Amino acid sequence: MKCRLRKEENYSMSRWTGGKTRELAIYPARCKYLDRDFIWRLSSATVEQDESDFSRLPDYDRVLMVLEGSVVLTYDGKKTVRLGELEQDSFDGAAMTKSFGRITDFNLMVRKGTRGKLDLIRPEAEAMTFGDTLEGDSKCRTHALYCKEGYCIVNTGEEQTMVNPGQLFIMEFGTEEPSYSIMGDGLLIRAQMGFDYEEYEDEPEDQAPAAKAGKKADKISGEAALDYKGGFAEDFKWAFILANTQFRGAPYIFKRLKSLWYDSELYDKIHTMEKLFVTFVVFMLGFLVLLMIFLKGGDTKESTVLWLLLIWLIADCLIVSPLIYYLVLPKPIKSHVIDVNRMSDEEKKIMMEQKNKNEHLEKLLKKYKNSGRNLGIDRDKEVPDAVDDPEDFDD
Repeated sequence: MKCRLRKEENYSMSRWTGGKTRELAIYPARCKYLDRDFIWRLSSATVEQDESDFSRLPDYDRVLMVLEGSVVLTYDGKKTVRLGELEQDSFDGAAMTKSFGRITDFNLMVRKGTRGKLDLIRPEAEAMTFGDTLEGDSKCRTHALYCKEGYCIVNTGEEQTMVNPGQLFIMEFGTEEPSYSIMGDGLLIRAQMGFDYEEYEDEPEDQAPAAKAGKKADKISGEAALDYKGGFAEDFKWAFILANTQFRGAPYIFKRLKSLWYDSELYDKIHTMEKLFVTFVVFMLGFLVLLMIFLKGGDTKESTVLWLLLIWLIADCLIVSPLIYYLVLPKPIKSHVIDVNRMSDEEKKIMMEQKNKNEHLEKLLKKYKNSGRNLGIDRDKEVPDAVDDPEDFDD
């Protein structure tokens, strides 16, 4: 059995047209939601509009539980259900699902042929033993406990783990019969997943499991490693790429950049650092310090200063600036970089809104908002911005 505790910093955040989504866990860990190659996925989303359309997932079944608020769901315009807090419903991901109401929810998605369910557990001071309640036989079983409020102590036999609000504790039993005990005070949402997939222990850890489907199955793979060990190397690599491509002509020099988009969380962090000239200020301060050290030593040769500048420039590009980006950017960084060729319609819409945002105009409108002066600008009229042609993203 394998266990792991996921905390807030381990989750990845993204936006959809109706609000925000936190991906709590995905299996296999190297799969990507946009690739639709995962076996199961747990997430929590906010619905911030009175009416929203859910993305259609033909290859998956879904379970939705309301954490806060209430909602009315309709499926293909033929069925409707009203859900209050902590109520849930299961539905086909292929259905055209529409929601009415603003909520925070908890989602379980499972590939068709995989079994999954959600239930509630209210821990007590005395430990209670739990097992599997899924119907049918599955070769592999996984349970996940999400702490909504309070706390709990999970005893897996080998060790005890404390789970606090907002944390997710995952237990991968494989072919073992699930058995564990829980004690504490609060409220847990338990997700149970059962599937018939083999885990090839002889393969490296970075290889995803293969599906067993009566014939030799292809390996499930994905580009983003959202939950991996030794993540510093991967994150630093992306920090290095981002730190050294923040100039106007970068997409023309590095053609790959034209097919990449940064989600709002990553974009905002990068934009703030560039706006404040953080890396430039650090570069200048470092150079001045080194220069003062050499001058203090009595070495004032022009060639020495030039060599010092060159060495510091190389060190800044290779280590200093990437390290600053690594410390500031949300992690895992790769999960916030999206291939535009695989984007959903919702993400394409957000991307275009981000590209067409005219920050200079926004500042101007804010400055004169209460001044009573007429700038001659129609707020409802689209204002062009100096951005690359959207067709560049099709390259």
